[in-house]
Amino acid sequence: MKHLIPPSFKVSLKITQRYLADFFTGELSKFTNFELVIDRQKNLFQTQIKISQPIFATSHSENKKHNLNLAIQRIQNVLILPGKIFSFWHLVGNPNSVNGYQAGRVISGDRVKAEVGGGLCQLSGLLYLLALKAGLTILERHPHSQDIYTEATRFAPLGADATVVYGYKDFRFQNNFPFPICFRFAIEPEEIRTSLCAEQLIPELNIEFKSEELMHTIKVDTIRWPIDRNDFEVLNSSTYKKLIDHPIDHE
Repeated sequence: MKHLIPPSFKVSLKITQRYLADFFTGELSKFTNFELVIDRQKNLFQTQIKISQPIFATSHSENKKHNLNLAIQRIQNVLILPGKIFSFWHLVGNPNSVNGYQAGRVISGDRVKAEVGGGLCQLSGLLYLLALKAGLTILERHPHSQDIYTEATRFAPLGADATVVYGYKDFRFQNNFPFPICFRFAIEPEEIRTSLCAEQLIPELNIEFKSEELMHTIKVDTIRWPIDRNDFEVLNSSTYKKLIDHPIDHE
C-alpha cells in the first residue's frame, strides 16, 4: 500500500510532522533564519577554523558544484546568534528542480544513484566537521548507510559525514558560544573551502575518527579532545555497511 503513495506526499507529510514536533518542543522558535551579517560588521567576523576538501571530476561534478553554490547562497554569512539552532534544511529549503537544483550523486536505499539536489552531503559534512572542531552542540546528524569509498578516493575521513535528506534527515547544531558566528565558503574548480568565523577566538579542538572493521560493517567512534589536554570524549559511534561491489571512484 505504501508504494502507492506519491513520494511528494510522503515528503510533505514528513515536513508537517517535523514542523509540529519542532513547534511543540520549542526548537522552531530557536531556528536561525536568513539574516545576514551586515556589511559594516563583516570585517569583524574573522576566520577561526577552516577546512578544505577536494571536489573530484566526475560525470556529475559540475552539477554538484552548481548545487553546492545554490545551497551556499542560503548559508554564507548568515548570522547564527548565541543559543540559536542551525538547521540545514530550514535555511537551504527544498533542493528540487523548481529551485534550480540539478541531478547529482546520492546514496539512497544502499545504492548510489543520481537525484536532483545530489552532492549537498559534502556541504553538510563540512559543516559537521567544523562544528565538531569548534565544540558546538550537535543536535542532529546522520551517517551514510554505506562506506562507498576507498582510502585513496574519499574526500573526508570515514565518520566525518552528515547525510541530509529533505524532509527526513537534517543536520542541526546549536551555537553554545556567548557570541554570534557565521560560515563562509569558496568553491574552486577542484576544491571547496569552508570557514567558521566569529568576532572572538574559538580554539580548534582535535578530532579523531577511530574505525573498527567488523564482519559486514565498519564501526567508527568520533573522539574529541582539547589541544592542551590529554582527556578525551567519545561523541558518537557510527556504523557503515561495507560495499559488496567495488567502491565507486568518487562522489
